[in-house]
Amino acid sequence: MTELTPALVEAVLNCSREAGQAIMEIYRQPEVEITTKADQSPVTTADLAAHAVINRALTQLTPDIPQLSEEAADIPYATRKHWQEYWLIDPLDGTKEFIHRNDEFTVNIALIRGGKAVLGVVYQPVTDEIYWGIPQQGAWYQQASKSINQISSRKLDSTLNVIGSRRHGQQQNDALLAPLQALFSIQTTSAGSSLKMCRIAAGSADFYPRLFPTSEWDTAAAQAVVEGAGGVLVDLKLQPLSYNQKESLLNPWFLVAGDPEFPFRQLALPEEKSAS
Repeated sequence: MTELTPALVEAVLNCSREAGQAIMEIYRQPEVEITTKADQSPVTTADLAAHAVINRALTQLTPDIPQLSEEAADIPYATRKHWQEYWLIDPLDGTKEFIHRNDEFTVNIALIRGGKAVLGVVYQPVTDEIYWGIPQQGAWYQQASKSINQISSRKLDSTLNVIGSRRHGQQQNDALLAPLQALFSIQTTSAGSSLKMCRIAAGSADFYPRLFPTSEWDTAAAQAVVEGAGGVLVDLKLQPLSYNQKESLLNPWFLVAGDPEFPFRQLALPEEKSAS
């Protein structure tokens, strides 16, 4: 198994920054070429450029570790189920945010081992902010060339800061949270991409429910950051998300909390639609 040395972590941080530079070169152009994938999700030249940078850098860094990227995901489970470890990558998480030019998109790189994210890096190119985490070891944040700060999620108090998607689920979230209104003063905000989970890791939000579909590359890197910071990311059965355990790369619906003692069982949990 690959040792998570400081040199390896630094190399992955640099890889994400290089991918971010490739994204920004396209983001600054007046027009961006957009195509539609088979699942009707958009893909841009920036997604593909970032994928190429990451693929090249990780192949050079760890030639024996396979890669699964959103932009190269056509790998059958019969092949990948034998992987002991692999890189799980979303070269541009938040393509719709990129298209709408609200700056809230990220580069996500995770190392998966035994179905768990053991290292995660999330980089926001526009602001030059980077988060990374290793479960049971810690989570860190850096902006540009400023000092590195260790981050930790916060314990609950009387105010519950809920963060959600800009594009999905406010009505569902309201129903989910209704039983907690007697316990907390609930405040809500929104953000794009993996930044929602990173803000929980950094202690600026408490809870993020996701009752809409996502794929495994959307969550793995940020899950490592959240867990490294002391938080949890669990499915509706309150089990941590796991990776590469089935043919489908869709996640179950999930809940993210900064405080592991979050009152999950008091939520009005819905019945999940099939994630096949």
